[in-house]
Formats: sequence, structure tokens, C-alpha cells
Amino acid sequence: MLGLFCVAVSLGAGHVCARLAFTNGVNILTAATVRSLLATALLLVLLRLRGTAVLPLPREFKATLVLGLLIAVQTLTIQVAVSLLPVTIALLVFYTYPFFTGLGAALLGDARFSWRLAAALTAAFAGLALVLGVSLEPVHPLGVAAALAASLAFTAALVLTPRLAPGLSAPLRTFFMLATVATIFSAVAAGTKGLALPATEAGAYGLAGLALFYAAGIIGLFLLLPLLGPVQTAVVLNLEPVVVAAIAWVALGEALTATQIVGAVVVVAAVILFQVAGREA
Repeated sequence: MLGLFCVAVSLGAGHVCARLAFTNGVNILTAATVRSLLATALLLVLLRLRGTAVLPLPREFKATLVLGLLIAVQTLTIQVAVSLLPVTIALLVFYTYPFFTGLGAALLGDARFSWRLAAALTAAFAGLALVLGVSLEPVHPLGVAAALAASLAFTAALVLTPRLAPGLSAPLRTFFMLATVATIFSAVAAGTKGLALPATEAGAYGLAGLALFYAAGIIGLFLLLPLLGPVQTAVVLNLEPVVVAAIAWVALGEALTATQIVGAVVVVAAVILFQVAGREA
């Protein structure tokens, strides 16, 4: 669990850095391209240090393209959702992926969708609604569809990662996956000339931070995923929005309401109880 908590902290810190970058001239395409290129480069260095060759391409390489496409689709659709919906609504709809992950793993026979899992996911989802401060208001149906598409794409990546290219080591499989993502966004950036560099020094720091934290988080996530399984991974990643709120409070001075604090406690308690009950089962 400690490793996944570090992943949640790293990804959460990346989101906070993204706020700084986006308010200083960086656009979504630039962020997606830079962070995927850096993650790919870091994994390549790791593989070289381990003495693992990436060429010639292994026979199972094609299966990793599916994972890369799923992550690219998730990145695109969540940004479409954010552009059409209030950010809190988009994130809450996206965080249905732990439910879908539990169901998908159960359907594939990789895990049992138990009452313990259902209770933990329900409590965590309710806590996230409080943390995000979601209010009931009319929403754009296309935005909801985009957020659900992002949720399903990420679910598929979590559930299929242990199954696709099982003959490849986790670092090598993750490298090919992230290289696919980097190639997709680099091609789009080159074709549209849509890159937008930071307009200020603060924006440069934000872009560097989001790239570094995202790279560390996404690499850690997909290296740990085969060891811990998609269900446990999805449950613990409910902590990510809580981490974002906490970091924003400390680093950006964004106040937390009593309701958000209660929601954070509920999410943390749900994750901890799920882990403890799992050890005792």
C-alpha cells in the first residue's frame, strides 16, 4: 500500500503543478506531450541500467500498443469532459473507474466483487463527492459521456495490463505503452503545431513539475499494478483527489472547508479499512 500511496501523492502533486502551468500559458497538448516523453525517457534509462534491450521489438510488442492507446484516449476524453463540465463533476464521474475495475476484474475471474469491496468503493465515492464539493446542477451530456469514456479507458488499462504481453517484464511493457502515448501526442503536436510553451518562469516550473511527478507516478503505477492487482490499485488510487486537495492547501493556500475535511477522512478510512479487512480475510 505504501508504494501506491506514493503513486497517489506523485500524481496528485502533478495535478497541482498542472494548475500552475495552465495558468501561465501551457496548454493540454503540451502537457500531455512533455509528460509522456519524459516518462518514456526515464523508463528507457531504467531499462538500459538493467541491461534490458528494447530492440529488436519483442513478439508481444503489439499488445502493448493497446495499453498505450487506452491511456491516450483517457487523457483526451478527461480533458474534453473538463472543458464541458465543472471540474468537480468531471472528476467525480471519472472516479467511477474503481467500480468498473472491480466489476471488470470479477467478470474476468481475477477477483471477487465482495461486499467489502462494494462498501469500500461506495464510501470512498461518497467521500470524494464531499472533497470535490460537488453540487447538483444541469450538466452537459457530452461532457458526462466523455468523463465516462475516460473512466472506462482507464479501467480497461488497469484490468488488461496484467493480461496483455504477460511474457514481457513490467518495466519493458510499461515502456512500450508510454512510448505509444508519447508517439501519439508528439505526432498530433507536430501535425497541428499546437504546442504552447510557458509564458513565465512560474509556468516553466509548473510544466517541469507536472512532467516529473506524472512520470514518477505513472511509472510506479504500472510497475506495481501486476504485483498488487487492478482492484487493490483502484481502491488506493481513490486517495489521489484527497492528496490534490491537501497539497493545494499547503502549497497554494487554498482553504479546505469542514465538509471537504470530513470527505477526506471518509476516503482515507475506506481505503484503510479495505486493506485491513483484506489482510484479515
